[in-house]
Amino acid sequence: MKLLAVLVHRGLVSADMAKKALESGAPSNFLVRSGVCTAAQWEQWQRTEGGTRPVLTRYDVREQIGEGGVGRVFAAVDKVDNREVALKVMRAELAADPVQVERFIKEARLLQELDHPHLVKGYRVAKEGDAIFFAMEKLPGRCLQDVLGDGGRLDEESALQVVVEVAGALDALHARGLVHRDVKPGNVLWSEERGAVLIDLGFAVARDAAAGGETTAGTVHYIAPEQARGTEPLDVRADIYALGATLYHLATGSLPFQGHTGEEVLAKQVLESLSGERIRKLNLSPQLHYFLEKMMAKDPGMRFQDPKHLQREIESFLQQRQAQRELEEQQNKSRKKLGDNRRTSMFDRRRGRGRR
Repeated sequence: MKLLAVLVHRGLVSADMAKKALESGAPSNFLVRSGVCTAAQWEQWQRTEGGTRPVLTRYDVREQIGEGGVGRVFAAVDKVDNREVALKVMRAELAADPVQVERFIKEARLLQELDHPHLVKGYRVAKEGDAIFFAMEKLPGRCLQDVLGDGGRLDEESALQVVVEVAGALDALHARGLVHRDVKPGNVLWSEERGAVLIDLGFAVARDAAAGGETTAGTVHYIAPEQARGTEPLDVRADIYALGATLYHLATGSLPFQGHTGEEVLAKQVLESLSGERIRKLNLSPQLHYFLEKMMAKDPGMRFQDPKHLQREIESFLQQRQAQRELEEQQNKSRKKLGDNRRTSMFDRRRGRGRR
């Protein structure tokens, strides 16, 4: 039943034919007799779960661990060196589009060429049969979109640390003259080993790429006004805006701009100012509000102008926070010692607790 549902969804079998096949009690025989497929085709559909799961010579393909508009990601083991990898496999319906294939291969090669602790590392791009795929490192961890879930959020300092690390990845892209164009929680993996790791370079383009509708690629809730308008060349400041929108979502658990349609959200990105009400309600720091306002300024000239500048300012704030916390801890320890000197009365011992 699941296989037939996939085949119907992919347009390989009509809904009416799938229903009749189920009612027959022997779906494969029915579809073969009806000329919908051959026996070999049915067997191939079974092996590949309706063409959604590749069968590859070099890789032992395991469970699906992710899915996007361009492809599906599977856990796999490279049989050559026994290394665990993540395989991004291009959707079969897109593999016939030369533009999509070129973009897919470009992403794979970029990941191979770039080497940064906060960017996922690519290993190999290949084609086998109809499957176009690339192998990249498999990091244990969770996508930040999944961490957020429904209304969840990170504590302020964790959210800011994510920004520092993703800004490092953007700086590596910036050095190559690239704009990511799709920074969002769904494209950031949190790994205990590496921290925040930026993934999915499928929309990356050269800095100052010619304007046009293609510049609007990305996710409407996070893209910069100039990207929403689709009429201006883009540079790294568009990614800084998207990172600001990501910070807002991580720290508040809600999106900076919402609407019933994508067009409504895009209009708000261009026309509406960021509201501080949610930030004040959650008692978040004025410094966080400042970072958000500066990262998400409508005018690119008012934003942080490069990722390194953004990193320095946030790191300085986090270091001040840490120094303040250490000072408070020392003061608390001193108070506790003084209190211990007084906690000798029978009254204190009987209560089983010291003075606070």
